[in-house]
Amino acid sequence: MDVVKSPIEDNHCTLCKETGVNLPATCHCIECNDYLCNDCKVAHSKIRSSRNHKIIHLGELSDEDIQQQLRSQQEIFCPIHKEKVIEYFCIQDQTAICHACTLMEHHGHKCESLSKAAEKVKKSLQENLSTFYPLIVSKELNINLLEREEKKVKDNEEETQTEVEKWATEMHKKIDKEKTRLKNEVKITMAAENKKILAAKDEAERSLATLKSTKDIGNRLIEYGNDAEVLLVHQQVMESTKQLTAQKQSVKSTLHLGVDYESTVNIRLTKNQTMDSLMVMPEYLMSFDAKTKMDKNHCFFTGIACLPSGDMFIIDSSNFLHGNNNLKMFDSKGVLKWNLPMGDQVPYNVAVTADNNLMVTKGDSSKVDIIDFRGKKVKSVASCVSRCESPSLAMKGDTVILTGSNKACVYICNKNLQARKIICSQQFKSPHYAALNHNYIIVSDYAHCVFIYSRSGDLLATYGTPGTPGDGPGKLNRPYGVCIDKYDKILIADHQNKKVHLISPRGEFVKFVLTKDELENCPLALAITPEGHLVVTMTNSLVKMFKYMAIF
Repeated sequence: MDVVKSPIEDNHCTLCKETGVNLPATCHCIECNDYLCNDCKVAHSKIRSSRNHKIIHLGELSDEDIQQQLRSQQEIFCPIHKEKVIEYFCIQDQTAICHACTLMEHHGHKCESLSKAAEKVKKSLQENLSTFYPLIVSKELNINLLEREEKKVKDNEEETQTEVEKWATEMHKKIDKEKTRLKNEVKITMAAENKKILAAKDEAERSLATLKSTKDIGNRLIEYGNDAEVLLVHQQVMESTKQLTAQKQSVKSTLHLGVDYESTVNIRLTKNQTMDSLMVMPEYLMSFDAKTKMDKNHCFFTGIACLPSGDMFIIDSSNFLHGNNNLKMFDSKGVLKWNLPMGDQVPYNVAVTADNNLMVTKGDSSKVDIIDFRGKKVKSVASCVSRCESPSLAMKGDTVILTGSNKACVYICNKNLQARKIICSQQFKSPHYAALNHNYIIVSDYAHCVFIYSRSGDLLATYGTPGTPGDGPGKLNRPYGVCIDKYDKILIADHQNKKVHLISPRGEFVKFVLTKDELENCPLALAITPEGHLVVTMTNSLVKMFKYMAIF
């Protein structure tokens, strides 16, 4: 229906308007739906039939409750019979009609009053609206999730932009440094070459002067010399001429300097808002000998972990070799803070918990020691893995990964070391080390392979050939420690080949980060410090740190 007459049509007194007088209204009677001036308001209040009516001032008409009352009193008129008010509802045609319609267009149809029909519709509408509540809750939750995702995307963009700026600054510094070095090298090289050319030039000028002098002597001898002079001087002139003609007549520099552009770097954004790999060879920062006076012999550092402060915890598990059996703490400069003997059972690996305590695995034990950063044992926690050889662990948030070289399984545990999921694979020969972040779980197998899993335990990729040692891209020989940098790139200690591999989460070889030229010995455990430095423990008791710069 489109014929609606509202009580709020103008602001003149309704009663005075009927007498032909237009006076401004000051109030409104809700029951009569009339606008009243001050005089009519007084009269309206004195009449017995209307003295109890609700009268409001015009200023109150903006109130929502008043508006609702006024809307409920709006009269809707029939679009066919323009002056007739809608009073009925035709059930057959499902439309609202006036009294005239019941006698004409809808004659004989089953009709009912508007109030009765509206009551039925309200009930049905109420039932339908009741289904909206879970939908509204679901949509609100979805919007909250989307807002969080929006914030994550924004934060990721800001973080990536910051990393790009940092990378650009570092690269500019390196380029400027390299430019200065190359220009100095060019200057020194060219100066030496120029010196040789000047010396050759001086020699050539001296030879030229001698040639001209000898020629003049010969000409004068021929023209003015007597026979005796010609015979006496002839031999001397010929010998001098022979020596001069035997000298090189020209000098050419064989030096040519240029710029090799083979190392030009291309950067491109990928779909996951990171940048394609640009790996600058790590810059050696320092090394220190982690062997202490208390160690009986050669050390074997199988585990390393770093605090946010940069302090390092190193496991010396060489009890089965030489009698050492310690957990050591060093500061970021390699200065020993404390040395904790670990008892009879061999410690193997260490991880930092969310509250900066340490978890330490011990060989042939189902328990994990919890130790605070001062070197005091807090407690031992029973794990879901029993009698492991060379047990290793990794931790991120509330998730702990446990492995053992004699177990063909990897255990995804909660912070209380109870298994949430167990990954078993026929490809596992001797799971050795593990690493994880928010996206991936990495497991190195001593049988020449590294496995890459999702956090839910789905196999994503492998690197190396299980059971087959090798040397080169995509090949491993006894991999030990693994770690993941903040760009999701994976580093692998290729023990026997004396290398550290860098690979993508898809198991693709990127490059050799370190080789035997930088390591000199077999790498064992790996860690990334809070500053982004790569720390490597080695079989000669040394711990080396490199400025690890990877921008994506």
